[in-house]
Amino acid sequence: MRIFLIFSIVIIFYFIFLLKLFELQILRGEEFRRKSYNNHFYIIKVKPSRGNIYDRNGFIIAGNLTSTKNFIITKENDILKEYKNYIASLNGYYSDVMDYFESSSVISRRDLFGDVVFVPITSRVYPYGDLTPHFIGYVNSDGTGIEGFEKIFDDSLRGQEGEIIIPVDARMNITDRNKIIYNFPKKGKDYRLTIDIQLHKFIDSLLEKYEKASVVVLKTNGEVLALYSKPKYDPQMFSRGLTKSEWNYINNKELAPLMDRTISGLYPPGSIGKVLTTLLAIENGWNWRTSMPCPGYVVYGGNVFKDWTIHYHISSILEALEVSCNVYYYNLGRFLGIRKITENYKKLDIFRRKFTPFPQEKVSFVPDSDWYMKNYKFIPGGSALNLAIGQGELLLTPLAISMLVGAIANGGKMPYPKFYFDQIVKDTFKLPFSDSTIKITKMAMLNVVKGPRGTAGYLNYKLMEYGLNVNVAGKTGSSENPHSKKTHSLFTTFAPFEDPQFIITVVVETAGHGSDVAVPIATEILRWCLLHYYYQ
Repeated sequence: MRIFLIFSIVIIFYFIFLLKLFELQILRGEEFRRKSYNNHFYIIKVKPSRGNIYDRNGFIIAGNLTSTKNFIITKENDILKEYKNYIASLNGYYSDVMDYFESSSVISRRDLFGDVVFVPITSRVYPYGDLTPHFIGYVNSDGTGIEGFEKIFDDSLRGQEGEIIIPVDARMNITDRNKIIYNFPKKGKDYRLTIDIQLHKFIDSLLEKYEKASVVVLKTNGEVLALYSKPKYDPQMFSRGLTKSEWNYINNKELAPLMDRTISGLYPPGSIGKVLTTLLAIENGWNWRTSMPCPGYVVYGGNVFKDWTIHYHISSILEALEVSCNVYYYNLGRFLGIRKITENYKKLDIFRRKFTPFPQEKVSFVPDSDWYMKNYKFIPGGSALNLAIGQGELLLTPLAISMLVGAIANGGKMPYPKFYFDQIVKDTFKLPFSDSTIKITKMAMLNVVKGPRGTAGYLNYKLMEYGLNVNVAGKTGSSENPHSKKTHSLFTTFAPFEDPQFIITVVVETAGHGSDVAVPIATEILRWCLLHYYYQ
């Protein structure tokens, strides 16, 4: 019995030994072989170069600066101590062992450090600095895309990591330099964008004296020529490290320099909203030839709703949009009513969807009856009147305004924005209005620029002065600003009228009337586009 017990114990221990041997040899064999391999080879990971980002004309907007750096391979404490002291004397700080440092520093002390392996590295550079930071975005110190295009397409821009495999002995000395294996990294994918960096430079010069602004320039085929937002920031500072003043600047809540105003800025459209009201009223049976007096105000629900001036008499909806008559559009608001306005607006893509892949984009907003009841416990009597003139709680992004105007220019549809030339755009923004409704609205927008009393007549005058014989349509806007007595200045336009090619939307915050500020800026941008793309 005793012999059987001893024999059983031996068998059990032997079985346990076999199980452990199976685990070490079979289950974890690859792991230990890899560790054994690594004991004889030192592996340095080499980051790949990110793909370049070009503008439509081949100018590099985001590129790479390549330099040669190195690794010191050693475990000798005396050498490591000397290494730290030497680097400290050069750079004013202590570097971690095995970290990168300037190759020229080591070359000068090759006699001390011995085994040095040179490694190519790249750093991200933005040659045009703060011209396109919101759209292009930036990378962090690890080279990872954090915002904008750099973030959305980080996987394809990043490339494939490489490695240098170095044979070493137990003391970390290189045993055979001829057996060093270089598995070079693969560069990331290059992108050629649709934007024009020279146009961005020109827009930047026009907005030099303004603190907060945004400009959207699209082609009617959906290509984005410019997405400009101000205040700006230098994307380079995120890869090299922020100074205290830079940190304070980007965290300034009033300026909000990191905010892309072209897609995240929500503004009351002001009288640009009358374009929407025009479409909706005609589609719902309003006779566009209807005339009415304009005494400069209307009374509704015991409240007085004022116009910005007295127009005396308006002959039709064409003239109403031309002179931007509030009284006429107040009456259109009464004709439509709050429910019909909000229900029809909510059917439009601009109030339902985003137009870009960028997560910071905001969807334009229109309140409905439920929203009013939730926030006010009642529906304000004049809400329809305010929405009809583009004020109140109606909020649009500059890009959404551009998409709306582009759809009108194209006869009812506008391709979603195209940001790079290999991009396949399947979605189209379509207006749910008849051809006749859109045609009348286009004519009304033409009158805004060409009409004898058009609020954007400056544009027509300047184009004639420049010798550019082209018909242009548009709409001015001056939206209420809760932070200042000065309104936001807005203008949106498309041209040429007969053969639309460009859509331009300008928003300048706290600047005054649309006619005074946004129109002159848009005029110069349109002239630039015509000369560089239309009259070539």
